[in-house]
Amino acid sequence: MDITKTFEQIDPEFAKAKLCEFLVAFNTPAFGALPKREVEIRIFELMRDLGLIDPQGDSLYAIMTDLRITRAKTSQLVFDLDVRDFGGSKTALNERVREALVNTRFAKDGDYFVLEVENPLLLAHLRQEIRELGYFSDTSFNSALVRMPLEAAVALMERLIPKEHHDAIRRALVEAGAPEAPTLGGVLRSAMKTLGTKVLGEVAGEVAKGASDYLGPVFDAAIAQITETWAGLFADD
Repeated sequence: MDITKTFEQIDPEFAKAKLCEFLVAFNTPAFGALPKREVEIRIFELMRDLGLIDPQGDSLYAIMTDLRITRAKTSQLVFDLDVRDFGGSKTALNERVREALVNTRFAKDGDYFVLEVENPLLLAHLRQEIRELGYFSDTSFNSALVRMPLEAAVALMERLIPKEHHDAIRRALVEAGAPEAPTLGGVLRSAMKTLGTKVLGEVAGEVAKGASDYLGPVFDAAIAQITETWAGLFADD
């Protein structure tokens, strides 16, 4: 993190506005009245807004080494800031879960699917979604790795995909070669098994680089792309 270089590139008016916001907060209700923890969160937020850190794009390791603080403190700061930004919006958090399913490291471990989610609030929300669906998730091996049964992964996908797209996606997957089933969940179950066998590794350490090529079109309801992409996967069945 190069503070001097970053400030040379920041628009002066933007920087002034953000500094003003911070000073107003710091002096409310009186100078020095904010608890130390609140001051740290405000400074962390200011650093994010100025582009010195990126809690959404940077790894926790990158932030902790830049700020020279522990991983636990870094995780708590990211969590506290995200709660303020997204905590009240389940829709926004579900969108981030969809992005995680498509874009993060995703692997298969026997009959379980393993998803890497480092962001602490997103991880908590994902585990709660799985719990509400009646399944369990395991993070005992590594707190950033969510290990869930195939049924949980399918149920989660089905919940996150808007219902108005279910039938079109189901028909596209069947056209691509997935076994016929009356519900999207039924077809997704077969599709995810095939994805796990042919693309995802059989152990958590073998991570599929191309999983997003298959899951992206499904979450985007890109019907033509679903048929074209998944057809090759089912071709040898």
